[in-house]
Amino acid sequence: MFAALQGWLYRSILRPLLFRVDPDAIHISMVRFGSLLGHVAPARWAIRRLFSYGHPMLRHTVRGIAFPNPVGLAAGFDKNAQLAGILPAVGFGYAELGSVTLRPCEGNPPPRLRRLPLSKGILVHYGLRNKGVARLIGNVRGMRDRGMRLGISVARTNDGGCRDEAESIVDYRECLRALLAAGVGDYYTINISCPNVCDKAMFLRPDSLDRLLGALASLHPRAPLFVKMPVDLPWEEFHALLRVVVAHRCAGVVIANLTKDRENPLIREALPASAEGGISGKPLASLSDVLIAQTYETYGDRLAIIGVGGIFSAEDAYRKIRLGASLVQLITGMIYEGPQLIGQINAGLVRLLRRDGFSSVAEAVGTMHGKARAPLPPFSGNHITVSATLPSHRQAALTK
Repeated sequence: MFAALQGWLYRSILRPLLFRVDPDAIHISMVRFGSLLGHVAPARWAIRRLFSYGHPMLRHTVRGIAFPNPVGLAAGFDKNAQLAGILPAVGFGYAELGSVTLRPCEGNPPPRLRRLPLSKGILVHYGLRNKGVARLIGNVRGMRDRGMRLGISVARTNDGGCRDEAESIVDYRECLRALLAAGVGDYYTINISCPNVCDKAMFLRPDSLDRLLGALASLHPRAPLFVKMPVDLPWEEFHALLRVVVAHRCAGVVIANLTKDRENPLIREALPASAEGGISGKPLASLSDVLIAQTYETYGDRLAIIGVGGIFSAEDAYRKIRLGASLVQLITGMIYEGPQLIGQINAGLVRLLRRDGFSSVAEAVGTMHGKARAPLPPFSGNHITVSATLPSHRQAALTK
């Protein structure tokens, strides 16, 4: 009841005020404020009391990594590892930092964010803006007690310095090498699908992806690698990429990245031709659901799936879990619904699990396809994980 009141106050009072301000400026201010709160123990205690929800049924081990709950912050919000002190207090079970690149990257020029309130989405055009892997490593090492699992999303520097495939592979490889040498991160996601960079399709070709993953595997990473997949590919092309991921024995995939398909009927705003970027939020929900389901049906015994896109409630998260996602991530739902949403989702997951006779999240994974498969084994030291791309919105969404 208290969380419902928090949500009503956010949507009725705070959100209208925040939405009057440029979204990029709000994002910068929120990151700075959250970073400050993360260094103040009484503030962390108060926020945990206000927002967080924990329960043994939510504990979930994926590829040998134990998560306190399956709800994580998606990459793109905490680009430079400034918020890991406060995120556990809000209720997240883990956070994916970045995407980070080898060199500092200014990204695309403003405007970088545009709210789409009718669609419950955000038009994102950052272009991998971040301060580089050395800064992120320093920030992670500076955390006294992060108290949560951290994934790190790795991308190639979007500054014109990676003009061809060979240079781009070196850029990815050296960024991951730096993270491995520093020993930061519980898992890594290889972001091949950012829609806002030059030559965004470079590693969406199976032969190019094969060469990239081969180069990364030569580093012998000690933590699971995930690959972040695009959402706008038809299943045949998506499946071709998955075959490469499986061939390299990756730990899993993240499904999926932003969509650039302006014909999606869930995009209700009339966007001008000059409005560049990929779209997050509700327009992605059914797209990611379909890809999660198809990927689980085909490779659920070999790939762990992290589900992203359009999670605004416990029901949204639970649907992705039952379709085959072992973990879920969100950003846009929290922006529209409020920070109490994370605790509401976790509490709602416990309610839904009990309703359906499950004693844990693991028991529910993939059950919309029938009997759940056995859990995937722990990471064995020679896998690479890619974040999966979603099929076209024209494919019918699965029914419950």
